[in-house]
Amino acid sequence: MRIIEELKIFDDNLISRLNKLSYNKIDYWDIRAGLILGTSIDFTNQKSKEVSSYEIINCGIRTFLNGGWGFYVLNDFDKTSILQGFSKALKLARQSEKLSNKKFQIKERKPFIKDYKNLSKTCLKDIEIEKKIAIVKEHEKIASNFSDQIKNTRTVYLDNYLNSLLLDSFGSFLSQEFELLRLFSSVYANESGITQNGLNSIGGIGGFEILECEEAQNLSYKSAKQAVDLLKAKSPLGGKFTVIMDPKLTGTFIHEAFGHACEADHILNKESILEDKIGHQVAMDQVTIIDDPRMEQGKKFNLDYELYGTYPFDDEGTISQETKLVENGILKNFLHSLETASRMNQTPNGHGRADSNSSIPQVRMGFTYLEPRGWSLEEIIQDTKQGILCEDFQYGYTDPTTGNFQFKCRISYNIENGEKKEILRDVSLSGMTLEVLNKISAIGNYNTFNYSDGVCGKGGQGVRVCDGGPYIRIENLTLGGLS
Repeated sequence: MRIIEELKIFDDNLISRLNKLSYNKIDYWDIRAGLILGTSIDFTNQKSKEVSSYEIINCGIRTFLNGGWGFYVLNDFDKTSILQGFSKALKLARQSEKLSNKKFQIKERKPFIKDYKNLSKTCLKDIEIEKKIAIVKEHEKIASNFSDQIKNTRTVYLDNYLNSLLLDSFGSFLSQEFELLRLFSSVYANESGITQNGLNSIGGIGGFEILECEEAQNLSYKSAKQAVDLLKAKSPLGGKFTVIMDPKLTGTFIHEAFGHACEADHILNKESILEDKIGHQVAMDQVTIIDDPRMEQGKKFNLDYELYGTYPFDDEGTISQETKLVENGILKNFLHSLETASRMNQTPNGHGRADSNSSIPQVRMGFTYLEPRGWSLEEIIQDTKQGILCEDFQYGYTDPTTGNFQFKCRISYNIENGEKKEILRDVSLSGMTLEVLNKISAIGNYNTFNYSDGVCGKGGQGVRVCDGGPYIRIENLTLGGLS
């Protein structure tokens, strides 16, 4: 890949000086440095709220000694500033070590040396900002003109070009260069005092080609149609129901209700229902749950770009890999950073992630999904005598400590005698995670498998993720609605 001039300062000479400075003073260090060029365009009701371009170049220096971390951020890339910043990070680690009650060592690993470049078909840097604005305006126009019932529209366009390096005291030297883009559409409709929302997004690692796919071109139309359709929907009475979840809702359940409980920092902090459950059955034996942030997965979905939640290596330099969290109902693994893997005597599996070079990596998911099985959607619906088909996630709450979750669905449909009937709104689902994983009665096949993209928040940071799965059916799930 092309390493920009500012990053060429991290040469063998500088790395040698960093190793000399740290010798016999700390146990481990790593540095993340890079350039981000970005564009942000935000329109509401066809009026501009923000149009901005930005450039960020910075460097995060992390040091470690016997359970104590030091972290220092630089915006200057001359050697003197780097060496001074590194010395300050050394002192911070030594001070932190004195205060730390949890003494441990970072397990040594082999160094990784790799260059990664994702080739966009149409580079974002080559697209004038006027063209980006024109696309946002067009989506605003499509949504606003869909119906007189449309009362509010919002379209947000975000893109980034990233060129970065990661090096560490193990001898790793990793570089990456890629572009990413995300388009977001939110539409509100109102009639007779009822207000409903339609919301959709598309994102990926790639260039302007992301906006040329059918899903992107129909984004605002889909949001507007959702909002208007929901105005005439009814709300069901609460109770216990057979529920069919679509891939978006399946993914949300797997990510929010189960995935966060698999993050090893929650295990160590005794904030997870999965503590001491490795090797135990936690779901019905047809359930396999995977987190796989490796690149080259866009091809699974016939995409010309990479999935939004994937990456070649995490923000600690661990190469991304497939991690089976649950296999045939048995809990197999947790998600690990360098720290949690070291403290639990495990191997790091590429889930130490940060939202920028100025943030400290945490244990985070990448692309988390439920593996498909053998049912077609038609078979699931036809086999359901009475139930509710729930599509998409609106908002919700999960507690990895207890396993309790509550989700509000965006759109739902009544199922009667194996047929999809009238549209429903304001449907909420609640339950206990492990109980639900043992009440699944049908799992869709690969033809029903899909994913969604988003940003997951934790510890004040937001990182890009994907989640997904097939359609699934769950028996006796608690459902609530508005009368």
